[in-house]
Amino acid sequence: MIYLDNSATTRVSEAAAKAALDCMTEGYFNPSALYPPALEAERRMQACRQAILREVRAPEKSQVIFTSGGTEADNLAALGGLSGLRGGVALYSAGEHPAVREACQALRNVETAEIPLAPDGRVSLPGLEALLTPETRLICVMQVNNETGAVMPLAEIAALRDRVCPDALLHVDGVQGFLRVPFDMKAVGADSYALSGHKIHAPKGVGALVLGPRARVTPRQVGGGQERALRSGTENTPGIAALLAAIEHYPRERDTRAVKLALLNAVRAGIPDAVVNGPDPASALSAPHILNLSLPPVRSETMLHALEGDQIYVGLGSACSSHKQKVSRVLRAMGISGQRAESAIRFSLCPDNTAEEMTIAAAALGRHYALLKKYVRR
Repeated sequence: MIYLDNSATTRVSEAAAKAALDCMTEGYFNPSALYPPALEAERRMQACRQAILREVRAPEKSQVIFTSGGTEADNLAALGGLSGLRGGVALYSAGEHPAVREACQALRNVETAEIPLAPDGRVSLPGLEALLTPETRLICVMQVNNETGAVMPLAEIAALRDRVCPDALLHVDGVQGFLRVPFDMKAVGADSYALSGHKIHAPKGVGALVLGPRARVTPRQVGGGQERALRSGTENTPGIAALLAAIEHYPRERDTRAVKLALLNAVRAGIPDAVVNGPDPASALSAPHILNLSLPPVRSETMLHALEGDQIYVGLGSACSSHKQKVSRVLRAMGISGQRAESAIRFSLCPDNTAEEMTIAAAALGRHYALLKKYVRR
């Protein structure tokens, strides 16, 4: 099996699985209790918070709120961040994940507007500048686009914010960037940052929202007052232990971009008509682990099912919306339509993928393409 859909989810690492099991069977105590084993559970949670703060280079007085995943973290930042306001505008990029886009659209107390994308899939800075006003209260832009791998110009976005509406908060969905693309929350000027465990080899069901010193959120979930009363409910200590292990053991030394480029070069050798959707895959504007290719005239679903016969698994775009729409919203926002949009496939890698796997996958892709393109109606 060759798994190339790591942006949808990842295999849980041995270190993360062991940490979760140990917590469930040995360190299962409620971290809110006062006896020593419970205090040790609380200590592990604090160690995970500190690891996250270090990874994103959060400013002083930042805090980490554990959540059930990226969706809840994004919802808490958007809905919780603006629930007390009356008036103003919230902006989100046209490439945002539904967890951000739909949260912003659900706001009833503020206006919302969509920031356009440039043809390479990154936020259009002139488009953003045209939307910014002193009434802007929130700007939501992801760190890395989950479909194209485009790395967003967050420092430039923050600079525009600081010039036009310095009080506006900048929320960054870091689900596809955390650990894979370096991030400096303080230098960028972001006010909040969301991440998800199951994208980095921790289990599903755990994530976090980093809140900078300017961020203020109203809880969306109330109860016992855990997580500084911002996310009540007994914490998922096995998931948090696994998240900490996943962070500590993430294989940063492996060159995922080189493996991605090996795939691209092998595909182009067999399919000269392959088209990249997004920034130059070799550049820092493209994340090291995501490659989006169109293979016209073969439809993406047809190719996906052909590859699955070889136990090669790829994606079509956002796993959260792939059953609901035929053409990606992100590609449409980039101005991509027709056969190019309908034939787009996302390959998303992890550090465990090898160049040898890319050779095998590209060869299978070439075989299927040569056959399938003959049967496409003109």
